[in-house]
Amino acid sequence: MKSGFISILGKPNVGKSSLMNALIGEKVSIVSPKAQTTRDRINGILTTDEYQMIFVDTPGVHKPKNRLGEYMEKCVRTSTDGVDAIVIVLDVTRKVTEADEAFIEKYLAGAAPVFVALNKVDESSYERVYPIIDKLSYLTRAEEGRNAVRDIIPTSAKKRKNIDVLKKCLADVLPEGPMYYPADEITDKSERYMIAEIIREKALILLNDEIPHGIGVEVRTMFFDEHGTAHMSVDIVAEKESHKSIIIGAGGEKLKMIAERARKDVENLIGHKVYMELFVKVRENWRNDALVMSDVGYDSKKG
Repeated sequence: MKSGFISILGKPNVGKSSLMNALIGEKVSIVSPKAQTTRDRINGILTTDEYQMIFVDTPGVHKPKNRLGEYMEKCVRTSTDGVDAIVIVLDVTRKVTEADEAFIEKYLAGAAPVFVALNKVDESSYERVYPIIDKLSYLTRAEEGRNAVRDIIPTSAKKRKNIDVLKKCLADVLPEGPMYYPADEITDKSERYMIAEIIREKALILLNDEIPHGIGVEVRTMFFDEHGTAHMSVDIVAEKESHKSIIIGAGGEKLKMIAERARKDVENLIGHKVYMELFVKVRENWRNDALVMSDVGYDSKKG
C-alpha cells in the first residue's frame, strides 16, 4: 500500500480548501468567498484499497497582523515539513505574477515532488489558461539548484474538473507506507472542532466584510438526550462590543440564521438531530490573546 502527506499551498482564496474537499469527496475544510477562511492546519484523509493520502490544507500565505496571523503563518511554514508531495494552487482568474513564480521555485528547491493546480477553470476560458501554462512551462524543466514541476494541471474544484487526474499524479509519486489513520476517518480534527468551523463558515457568509475575521467559535457544552438529540451551547467570540449587535442582528434574526444554516450541516456531520444555542461573547483584541485563541481552537504552542 502507498501512503503519504500532501501539502496544499497558495495565496488566500485561490480555492485550496475547495480543492482538498474535491479530492477527498467530503467537506472537511470550510469554504467561503472571504479571504483567510482557513485559519488552521487541517488534515483531510482519502483512503482507497491502493493508497492513503493525507492532504494538509493550510491558511493562505499572508503577512501576519496579530498573534492569530502569526499562528496561521506558522501553520503554513511548517506544513511542508516531511511531506511526500506538494500541490501549489493558482487561481486562473487572477494574473500570475513573478511572486507566484518565485513561490513555486521556493518549493522546487526541496525534495518533495511539486504539482501546480491551475484552479477555477470553470470561471475562466482555455484562451486564458493556455498562456498561463506557457508562462510556467520553464518550471517543468529542472535546472541547477532546483527540481522540475512534475505537472501543471488545470482544475475546477467546483466542477471536479481533472480531480481524478490530479489524484492519479499524486498516487504515482507516493511511497510505500503504512496507514496513518483508520480507513473510515476523513480528518484529524475533533468533532467539536468541525462543529465550530461549520458555525464560523455560516457567520463568514452571512456577516459583512469587517466582522468575520474578528470572530472565533467555541463549543462550550455538548450532550445527547435519551432520544439521541444533540444539545449544544456555542459561543461566538467577537473582539469588539460594536460587533456584538451586528452578529445578533435585529431581533436576533442574524444569529438565528447562522444557527439554522449551521444546524443542518452539523446534523449531516454527526448523524443526529441537533438543538443548538448560540451566544455572542466579547473578548477585546482576542486575536492577540493566547488563552482565548486556545479556547476557540488555535493553540499557538502547537501552530
